[in-house]
Amino acid sequence: LRHHIASGADCNTAGRGARVLSAMTARRRGLAPVNSGVESIGWDGIGVCCCGPKAFKSVVVAAPPQQTPMPSQPSVVAQAPVAEPATGDQVEAAPGSAPITMEEVLECQRNWANAIQTISRTYLNKGDYVAAATKAAGELYGYGNSKVLFKPTKAAEFPFRPTGEEAMSYFVGGDVTGGYKEDAGFAINGGKGWSDVVFNNHEIDLNGNTAVAMGSYTFTCATTGKQSKVEYTFGYKRN
Repeated sequence: LRHHIASGADCNTAGRGARVLSAMTARRRGLAPVNSGVESIGWDGIGVCCCGPKAFKSVVVAAPPQQTPMPSQPSVVAQAPVAEPATGDQVEAAPGSAPITMEEVLECQRNWANAIQTISRTYLNKGDYVAAATKAAGELYGYGNSKVLFKPTKAAEFPFRPTGEEAMSYFVGGDVTGGYKEDAGFAINGGKGWSDVVFNNHEIDLNGNTAVAMGSYTFTCATTGKQSKVEYTFGYKRN
């Protein structure tokens, strides 16, 4: 599952808005999905996330045309038998055929929350947080794989971020990536870091190879301990 849509609203009057970590250059870099198979669409921005089993292609053998019966005989529809795969052959299901499950959506959310904490921790430990953010975003979002609808909560001058580079600017800071000056680096909380991220789903709607989750998540500042609550809508889409 990968995030393809993300958008949110800051519902903490004193807190900074949290947004969806839109996937950097993501799939374009050949990023390997977290578990693979499903993409997610989320709203705080709008992005894509991977979790879930790989889909397998199925083989369908078409039946021959229906034969016109003799007037005095009952109608019979002829159907060709389905060929059995040879021993050792693997029959794969068509991409996107398997429906997204509730557990896949929850796993995507856990991976997203863990990614934010990892990026912040790496930053505070003076590690390569940009590389950590790039890796995480590549696993969680679908830039380079499909359209990503990302509208960061706090972005004003440039409210929509359709490319991985623009998403990177938002998450690690415009001064770091050569992006937009308005971006302070959400994934590192403007330099303070996040110690925890907790999802609280109001509802999750499963629709075959897509799903939508709506609710609020709470971010805890790693420096002050202050909490910021943000509303979100995430969309998930099977690869």
